[in-house]
Amino acid sequence: MRLTHLAIACLVSLPCAVFSQPFDNCPSQAFLMQDAKAQLYGIDLVSAKPTILSSTLTFTSEANNESVNAVGFNYKDQYLYGFSRQSPKSVVQIGSNYEMKRLNVTGLPDTNFYVGDIQVTGEQANQSAMYYVYTPNFGLYEINLEGDLDAPITARLLPATETWNLGIFDFAFHPQSNLLYAVESNGDLHEINVAENTTKFITQVDIGDDTGAFGAAYFDINGQFYFSNNKSGKIHKVDLSISPVVGYTPVANVFTSGPKSSQNDGARCAIAEVEVTDSSIDFGDAPLPYNTSLEQSGARHLFDPNSTGSNLIYLGDTVDGENINTDADLINNPVDASDDGVSFVTAISAGQDSQIIVNASASSFLYAWFDWDQNGGFSESERIITKYQLNQGDNSILINVPSNVKAGQTWARFRVTDGSEASLITATGGVLGGEVEDYEITTFASAVYPGENDWVTLAYEDKWPFAGDYDFNDVVVNYRTTQLIEGTNVVGYKIDGQLIGVGATYHNGFAVSLKETVNNTTYSILSREVDADNIRFVINGELQTGSFLEANTEQAILIFMQDTWLHVNKQLGCEYFRTESNCDVNSKVTFSMTIPLKVPKAKILSPGTLLDPFIFATEGFYHGDFLVGKNARSWEVHMKNQAPTEVFDATLFDLSGADDVSQQESGLFFLTENGLPWAIEVGVQWLHPLEGVDITDAYDSFANFAQSSGKQNPQWFNRYNSNNVAVRGEQ
Repeated sequence: MRLTHLAIACLVSLPCAVFSQPFDNCPSQAFLMQDAKAQLYGIDLVSAKPTILSSTLTFTSEANNESVNAVGFNYKDQYLYGFSRQSPKSVVQIGSNYEMKRLNVTGLPDTNFYVGDIQVTGEQANQSAMYYVYTPNFGLYEINLEGDLDAPITARLLPATETWNLGIFDFAFHPQSNLLYAVESNGDLHEINVAENTTKFITQVDIGDDTGAFGAAYFDINGQFYFSNNKSGKIHKVDLSISPVVGYTPVANVFTSGPKSSQNDGARCAIAEVEVTDSSIDFGDAPLPYNTSLEQSGARHLFDPNSTGSNLIYLGDTVDGENINTDADLINNPVDASDDGVSFVTAISAGQDSQIIVNASASSFLYAWFDWDQNGGFSESERIITKYQLNQGDNSILINVPSNVKAGQTWARFRVTDGSEASLITATGGVLGGEVEDYEITTFASAVYPGENDWVTLAYEDKWPFAGDYDFNDVVVNYRTTQLIEGTNVVGYKIDGQLIGVGATYHNGFAVSLKETVNNTTYSILSREVDADNIRFVINGELQTGSFLEANTEQAILIFMQDTWLHVNKQLGCEYFRTESNCDVNSKVTFSMTIPLKVPKAKILSPGTLLDPFIFATEGFYHGDFLVGKNARSWEVHMKNQAPTEVFDATLFDLSGADDVSQQESGLFFLTENGLPWAIEVGVQWLHPLEGVDITDAYDSFANFAQSSGKQNPQWFNRYNSNNVAVRGEQ
């Protein structure tokens, strides 16, 4: 008599022992048996959310103190079956009240079985169920679950299976082919035919950094195979919809990051679908061929696992859920408006650092992948942020862009968690808590001056047109420029710098004109060619707001600092910033500006290398008697023989008693009678002179270099008087 009938009889003729009832339906969740004293969990494979179904499994007439393994779900009678280690070791049936009933199974060897599943064959009334358990050196045993389960059942050893010696910890039956599949600790995938007593090695699937036992295995109705790692809790998925495996090589990817355990065994109704059922699951947005939808094991987060709506971990201002079971769902819902937590501040150009700002709802941990090779996937080699701790609010992060990055449109994926994950998450799969945000980005090839990891030093004298103290430390900047290139065109510029010295009594601004003169030919970017609305400017990691393209000029002039003094902090007891003895520990001021063009411009017509960096007088501050009553911005100092901008007041070239001997008609600018400049470019990070020390006293070869227009003593900066320079000025 079937147990369900007995249970009904008990209801009619009390008193009577109540037998366990079957599960109401074929559950979509997976059953996970864990721990030395068996506990049963339900795992939502989509979201990774575990639910404790029974913290203490028990028998009808005794307490349970041992583990239960080799668990399988019989969707014919809707019961779980497993192997209990509690003496006397036995096969047990588990119903919906999570009580265990011993079956009287004989013929099993005196050993523990950790591997098991149930095969259901036939249709409707002709269905039959067999329970299979396996252990190495003992073999594969078949237990018939048909007939009266109160009667003795004899287990049958399948011939020759005791020689298999498979290092597996669970297996699962395919719902259509009725073949068994299992994965060994090294990722070896095996196909087992119980009708023919054969095993077949299929391939070694990618299991990432997982080690140790894969203690739980499941199937769904579509022939997708899932296997869970005990140590990490990661559940991997392999598409085995074609079974037996013929003519293709199965591929694994992480489907869910579930709970870890030293002891792990799983079962699932193999004819149930795996699909999104929770409205608080956030998916990524990267389009095909990226793994984004559920059927592709896409990245997803159950952002509200406790259904409270509070204390959520996410990026930006908000997070919301999507239902993206299939690629078709992704196509119909291509954009997630809640992806608002990452700002790309500077251009992403080959070989350089790029600035991003990540806004977090709370203290949390960030992962990120960039598809540098644009192959439509996020590989582990493209992981550029690994469990980086975020503070609540804005976080400034530098991204190191590979020098061989492919230029063009690509995607980046960011995932944030609370950090409780058992092992590092991947670019795919479900995670409990947090959010995933995908962004389409543009990467650029680049022409960098002086080099991807190098600087030139710019040093300025601000007493022009008078000689002053000639110590070249009024404004000192480490400086680098980048042309952003697509094909043969320039699409923008990126200018990076470090303000490392301010030894001026006057107030000076710093700017760059997008102009270059080569062999008497001037190449320029005009103001109207710049996409001013999309200029991104960062100082000390903070995104700046405002207008940076100077107004009312034909030439494109970018204002980096209206007043350098506003951006520095003097060391206590020091009059200037990093230009005096024992005044050299203040942090340098870093800055980076990305300047996109409205339309690409041919590289051969575009300025490059140094461009035209210069200083100018800050409005509202005294800058010499000759500027009183004049527009302070009209005063500029440029590199030797570099023409000033259109804003410059050319009458300043004619001041009486000046040391400047510029001759506009001859192309000579900003130099003394002896050929000495007011601004210099040094090809390395340079130790600038201390306050009040003439550069020719700090570097005794400099005069020869300058007066010979660079023909003599080109390495003048390598010979200096250590008592006369700011020793830490380059740091």
